[in-house]
Amino acid sequence: MRPLETEYKGWTIRVITRSTGRAWSALVEVWAPGKSGDKAAELVPYNATSQNEKAAQEAGRLAAVRLIDLKAAKK
Repeated sequence: MRPLETEYKGWTIRVITRSTGRAWSALVEVWAPGKSGDKAAELVPYNATSQNEKAAQEAGRLAAVRLIDLKAAKK
């Protein structure tokens, strides 16, 4: 499956899944509003596995949403 790219509060979220044998893991990146390119990406702390690729995408996206909300709360 292609990377999942979505937006949340102006931020871009990209979730790249990978199979880890019997489970799925994800690399999650976010870009602040107005930023783009791999050098501007911020890695989201996420270390979990899921039973299928779709679940890994959803869990990774939720981790990104929590990070974005946390950053907004600190402003």
